[in-house]
Amino acid sequence: MTYFSLHKIQVSIAILLIFKSINIFANDVDLARLKTDALYVNTEIKKNESKNCHIYIGSSAESLILQAAKIQIDDNQVVRYTYSEMESKALLAGGLHTINSLNLSAGEHRIRAEFVAMGADAGPNSDRIFPKIDQHITVGNSTYIELELISDGMTKMRGNAEIVMRDWQPAL
Repeated sequence: MTYFSLHKIQVSIAILLIFKSINIFANDVDLARLKTDALYVNTEIKKNESKNCHIYIGSSAESLILQAAKIQIDDNQVVRYTYSEMESKALLAGGLHTINSLNLSAGEHRIRAEFVAMGADAGPNSDRIFPKIDQHITVGNSTYIELELISDGMTKMRGNAEIVMRDWQPAL
């Protein structure tokens, strides 16, 4: 698996915009605003680069629509996200959503997650399912965790799903 740094891509885009703006904008106010925006993007990128634990959400449960996710590491603040139907379809197409990036001390931590999903062909008043996971993770210098909603085999036959956790290591 090839690892592309989103941060490096963002920096490249910001630099490209700055160089492109020198030729496009004759107005000093617009140029100053663009430079301010580029500095802001650079600051945000540096903040994310200092984080050592990144948590992603994915889904391969074709019979389900992921509606929401709730994640908590140790006793840190709970992170919640509500997915639109389009976002849920993007996850089914292989996309990943960065739900949280944080700085954790090296060592073992507890991750708890709960998803809310419903049948892909279900109506608005249909029953929802609430798969959960409560596991320990080992955090190092760069830890990438994927929490994936899956529904196959017997879980699919029962109309249920589960969360699978994967610990990804970037390729060098």
